[in-house]
Formats: sequence, structure tokens, C-alpha cells
Amino acid sequence: MVQQKYYLDRHENIFESIRRSEKEFHKNHLPLYANYLFGNKMTMHKIEKWLNDDESSIGLTASTFADESINNIEMLNNKALSCGLELVDGKVNFEVNYQIAKYSHNAFVYCLESLYEDDLILVRDETLSDNTFILKYIPDDDSDDENEVENLPDTVDVEIPKLSLIFV
Repeated sequence: MVQQKYYLDRHENIFESIRRSEKEFHKNHLPLYANYLFGNKMTMHKIEKWLNDDESSIGLTASTFADESINNIEMLNNKALSCGLELVDGKVNFEVNYQIAKYSHNAFVYCLESLYEDDLILVRDETLSDNTFILKYIPDDDSDDENEVENLPDTVDVEIPKLSLIFV
């Protein structure tokens, strides 16, 4: 696992900060690309606000859980978004977050289109201070991480449907 801490620039929108940081992360950790973004509730709220309000989010692909019991389109039309997977016992667990999403009144966005190949998975971490976020590269087989990932979507026993949303 490789990680680097970044600070939000109040003179640019959240996504410009994320994109700039992704480029810096890749430059500093060649050949790796960040595949996780950890931020606290305020950081995730800024991403939610940007997705809902900023015209520059048009055409961006974000992913949420797809399920017949979850009406994501209606939630998105109402601008009801919740970004970031919750840590469960210090670990990212997609199955638990999927269950949370089923009962949420918001569309549960768990990843954004990355500047590079992989998705950028969003994780809420309340131990981080405001106006900061951490980009991480966590390989699929990394078991020594304090924020270990459990049940990645392509390796889970339980099928977790994924819906990619394009903001228009």
C-alpha cells in the first residue's frame, strides 16, 4: 500500500484538487495510480455538492450500487447523494456498505471515474482533518493495511450490482 496526504485548495473546486492530486500521486509513485480516496464527512460533502451543483461534473461517471430496491434515478433527480464507503472496524467492506445503501434515502456513490484506468473508490475516514484527503494505491492482495479492503466487487462471493451514473 502506498499513500499520500493532500490538502484542498479553496481557490479551486474539489474535483480540480482531486485531479491535480491524482497526477502528483502518479508522478511521485510511478508506475502506480491512486485507486482509493479517503476523506472525512466534510470532504465527501464537498464532492456531493460538486456533483450536484457544478456544471463541470457533466459527463463524469460515478458508480453506485444497483439494486431493484434502490431507486437511484429518483434520488439523483432530487440531488440526494451520499458519497463514500463507511469504514467498518477500520476496514472497507463492500457488502456492509451495500446493505447500508439499500436503506438509504440517498444515492450511495462509492467511486468516481479516475483520471487514469481504475475507479477512484471513495472512503469516509473521520480520523482525517477537514480540508485534507489521502490518495492510496491498495493492491487487491494487500492484507497488511490498517484500512484493509474486504469484499471487492469483482472478487466477492455475493454479487454486488454496480450502476454507473453519468452526470448530465
